[in-house]
Amino acid sequence: MTETAERVAEAAPARVVSRGTILRRRLGPWGVPFTMVVLVLVFQLINERFLSWGNITTILESAMLPAIVACGLTVVLIMGQFDLSIQAVAGFATVFSAALMANFNLTLGSMLLIMVVVALAIGTIIGWFVAYRGLNALVVTIAAGSLLNGGEFFVSDSKSIAVGIDPALVDFVRSSPLGIPMLVWIAPIVAGLVWLMLDKTRLGRELKAVGSNVEAAKFSGVNVRRVILVGFIITAVLCVLAGVLYTGRQAQAYPLTGLQVLLPSFAACFIGAAMFKVGKFNIPGTLVGALLASIVSNGLLLANVGGYTSYFFQGGILLGAVWFARAITGKGGV
Repeated sequence: MTETAERVAEAAPARVVSRGTILRRRLGPWGVPFTMVVLVLVFQLINERFLSWGNITTILESAMLPAIVACGLTVVLIMGQFDLSIQAVAGFATVFSAALMANFNLTLGSMLLIMVVVALAIGTIIGWFVAYRGLNALVVTIAAGSLLNGGEFFVSDSKSIAVGIDPALVDFVRSSPLGIPMLVWIAPIVAGLVWLMLDKTRLGRELKAVGSNVEAAKFSGVNVRRVILVGFIITAVLCVLAGVLYTGRQAQAYPLTGLQVLLPSFAACFIGAAMFKVGKFNIPGTLVGALLASIVSNGLLLANVGGYTSYFFQGGILLGAVWFARAITGKGGV
């Protein structure tokens, strides 16, 4: 170290962490579990059926498809990007998969193969515009979402698809091995694979490096463009998976009436950032966030509250989650 650098280092004031910041960081991760417990108690007092086994499985099952999409969104958020097309991608997958079986008489296997290609194509196109053409991810994903919304009407001819969906898909998604809905088995497996990728592989480390500091990642030898492209592909694949599973669950499809995941997924991710790895997006926290959103939605339904109020609560949960995640890391809040 040169003499000048030594003087600068000595003159630089030591960073002092306030007692309030330390307290927030210690107690912050307990905020979400505490909120969940309070909500469960309140909803149980309002309606004694809330904690019945049948309703518990309903809550879990309702949380699983948004959780799968939220896992994909977590990947994008970790690398410092945003994706507002997740709703449209899942919706298009729902309608297109149904149309392939009902209107083109494709087998389940053929439909799944085509949907894999569709997922890779969507993710590649979005990722290419963002990573290789330098366009803003918000603009690209909004545009992609609009195109895919139009695509739902095109592939379905603006008609409801209720006949011709392969019974094998419906029976599989609606099955309940050991009394537990199939979706409750599938989503944790998907989440576990994404978690392993993020925490145990080179790609996961590169995704985090890109999200932390793009320039530092470049100097470390990370192919930033390739990593961003792969991140959007992963997200598209998970959204398409959720859409296909939703087709099997509903056994029908109609444009713009598919899986509602935009607000729940963002809320789940930001709630998750307040747990486990405080201030960082993480898969376990995302799963808890998706479950919390499902608890609120189900509890309001059993409380006979008007259906429109769920929009207020979804928006409120998202806003509160963002504020809470920032507050406990000392980057914002009160």
